[in-house]
Amino acid sequence: MKHIFTLSLSLLITLAGMAQIQDCTVPFISEYVEGTNNSKGVEIYNPTDQPFDLAAAGIILARYSNGSTTSAAGGTTQLTGVIPPYGTWIIVNGQTDTVGTSTPADPALQALADQLDHPYPAPTYFNGNDALTLETQTGIILDIFGKVGEDPGTGWTDVDTLNYVTGSQYWWLSWTSNRTLIRKPEVKKGVTLNPGSPGAPVYFMVHTEWDTVPGIMVDGEYVRADIWDNLGSHTCDCNQVGIDELPSTPQQHQIFMFPNPATDSKVLIKGTAIIQQVQLINALGQVLIQEQNPQYRGDYTLELPQTATGLNFVRVQFEDGTIATRKLIVR
Repeated sequence: MKHIFTLSLSLLITLAGMAQIQDCTVPFISEYVEGTNNSKGVEIYNPTDQPFDLAAAGIILARYSNGSTTSAAGGTTQLTGVIPPYGTWIIVNGQTDTVGTSTPADPALQALADQLDHPYPAPTYFNGNDALTLETQTGIILDIFGKVGEDPGTGWTDVDTLNYVTGSQYWWLSWTSNRTLIRKPEVKKGVTLNPGSPGAPVYFMVHTEWDTVPGIMVDGEYVRADIWDNLGSHTCDCNQVGIDELPSTPQQHQIFMFPNPATDSKVLIKGTAIIQQVQLINALGQVLIQEQNPQYRGDYTLELPQTATGLNFVRVQFEDGTIATRKLIVR
């Protein structure tokens, strides 16, 4: 622990004298979950080959709500964990009971957390129009999501003619409300200059560094929010070892699973292409299920055996031969 503490502080001392953070040197926000009710969460990624002690380095998550230029109303939270090399740290809204009109976060999302946030006001009470920062207690900015000091209405969007904000009129164009966003693999460091400040782009153009997790059909309804089965790992070009070890088969398609964690005997798998075969593999690498999809469809209902408890992996082969794998927690 002492080694991690020294590494983190020396890194931040170096940062204090730098005009720009260098690639692959300090943690940044890698996933943003703006779900229904208070199902909100943020994933932090460590792009280095050394453990990073968030508490020792004094790293905080701060919220700048509704265009505020301070985090006084939005709240700040000290992050407490040690992120392994090329690993992640997930902080999720910690509310478990209904308080007035404020409803709790989904327990399935909370189960994926490394840290639950403190009661309101706290950063994970954000909506799509709140800016977030990852920074040190001494004020060094490691990353910015959104634009501090700007209220975009419902949220930020990718439409240049709207100056990348929705206002209230174009609410359906928001990328940052009722969505899960994942940082693009080529992003190797956080945004340290607030949009609109000298040397920075004028606007927060969310599509330049972030991808949206596609919505899917569930029980006949189109769902964009509450998709978080990618939490807990992040693909980044900083991890060259991980990139070199990836299989040569192109990873063109994705899968999403509901519910995850699974609490009963069935899991719905939705793919972005026709699903041909499904495997369920436990943490020991044993194949518990291998089934062909009897229908020419992009979805499949997986019946879980009683032996599938704890951490498992769902491996899907699509019609074109490509493969996608996701973690599945069975409770």
